[in-house]
Amino acid sequence: MSIKSRFCPECGKESDKLIESLCISCYSVKPNVRLPKQKNVLFCVKCEQVLNKGFWMKGIKSAEDILEERITKSLVLPHAEQLISVKITEMGEEGKLKVVSKRDGETLTREVEGKFEIKKYCCPACSRESGVDYLAKLQLRSSVNPEHFVEESLRYIKFSNPKIAKVDNVLHGADIYLVNAQIARQAARRIKKQFDCLIKSSYRNYGWDKQKDRPKRRITILLKQK
Repeated sequence: MSIKSRFCPECGKESDKLIESLCISCYSVKPNVRLPKQKNVLFCVKCEQVLNKGFWMKGIKSAEDILEERITKSLVLPHAEQLISVKITEMGEEGKLKVVSKRDGETLTREVEGKFEIKKYCCPACSRESGVDYLAKLQLRSSVNPEHFVEESLRYIKFSNPKIAKVDNVLHGADIYLVNAQIARQAARRIKKQFDCLIKSSYRNYGWDKQKDRPKRRITILLKQK
């Protein structure tokens, strides 16, 4: 709570409004923001996808945006302060973070140090010389709120603990590449039931199975939110 006074006991500055008996400048430099010592995201140098929430994704958010979101969720401010924004100003082992907050009508700006990194990596799909290995593709599409539709659909896909080769964010949705076609069909049925989607399946040959003497096929399942 602010206390009216004329002088800050720390620097001697005259002020009509103090926070915890200190002026805004002195209060802002106190080490009262809690944050883990390090935060990072994995970035694939080949396909430029980012590992987010257990999936390799590309298109909607940059690696830096995702890193700032993770920092924001783990950052703890002093009581009675409201967070306004978080911005990484310097990356690396000696990284810096600009934290802007508000308390008692006063805007506070702090510089927080930590280890903030975007680690260059090679995702599982790109590490295979043969490229993306998948047997099913789920095309998730929504003209209303595609980001929410994709995020909620991924929860139903994760229910079967599938092996996911790749996630591509596209206009109005995303393409999810799965290794197991049966799991893809199960996930599609759950998503359709939950969101009342239009569903359409198609098949495409991509090789020949010599042992079974028949074409190898991949299934594509379109799920379009009404």
